[in-house]
Amino acid sequence: MSDEKKDYRNEAPPQYQPPQGYGYPPQYPPQQVADHPGFPPGGYTSTNTVLVAPGPMTMNEPPPPDYMNRAIFVTICCFWPTGIFAIMKASESRSAYARGDILSARSNANSARQLSNISIMAGVASVLVAIIIVGVYVGLVLRSYS
Repeated sequence: MSDEKKDYRNEAPPQYQPPQGYGYPPQYPPQQVADHPGFPPGGYTSTNTVLVAPGPMTMNEPPPPDYMNRAIFVTICCFWPTGIFAIMKASESRSAYARGDILSARSNANSARQLSNISIMAGVASVLVAIIIVGVYVGLVLRSYS
């Protein structure tokens, strides 16, 4: 062995040589694909399919009233059990109109209106019943003093 050090700074790096036996992967023949329901017959083929998104929707008629304000009012002031359902129907009416379903929007708006009216009637009836009960109780108390 020699004690001299070789200077590699001026030499080009060695070229990479891939190991023998490695190259392009082998080409296999295409496999036959069995037909399955819901899939195109003969397997998947490369076709150029262009999907076009629908254009913006335009509504020709104004939105039906959703009665949200009335539903909130009757929930707070009159009869809350049916008022909550009225709020839900009013919200469904708004979202149905937003997705373009006018028929469902009208149907849900009518349900919200009916539930609001039921809440008003139940609230008035409960106030009348409370007045009658308090009147009878006060009448009985006053009668017992005389």
